Amino acid sequence: MKHEELAEENCAIARASAILGERWVWPILRQAFNGAHRFEEFQRGIGLSRNILTDRLHALIAGGILERRPDPDGGTRTQYGLTRKGHALFPVYVAMMEWGNEWTGLADPPVELLHKPCGHRMHARVVCSECGQDISDRDTEPVVGKGTFVRR
Repeated sequence: MKHEELAEENCAIARASAILGERWVWPILRQAFNGAHRFEEFQRGIGLSRNILTDRLHALIAGGILERRPDPDGGTRTQYGLTRKGHALFPVYVAMMEWGNEWTGLADPPVELLHKPCGHRMHARVVCSECGQDISDRDTEPVVGKGTFVRR
């Protein structure tokens, strides 16, 4: 299967991978979550060539994750901002950061997140929406959903 064919699969993971599986997507999203708005801020934070960064920003705009916004200072430069769909990726971003801090050989986390309302450094948790207990792969099983169809 080719990468672009993932977008046609009847699988949420495959479809998400079609949009989010390119290697520069998460560094770009990291910059956006950390407050980057201008092209130069993304480029400086990632070190990506202008043509590749332009291409990836366009893909994230086409995917509805980022949007172009006019310069609030009235200038001619475009800014980039997360859409509602882009902000919805924050829990995934936090989970990837937690995993990376634990499993990629870093002696100490290079970045931690401060929960501003309580003032504490925080860690991500995945909990059941119904009972509030932490969950793991051992605690869940897939069941047929309303969107399932059989390929012919």
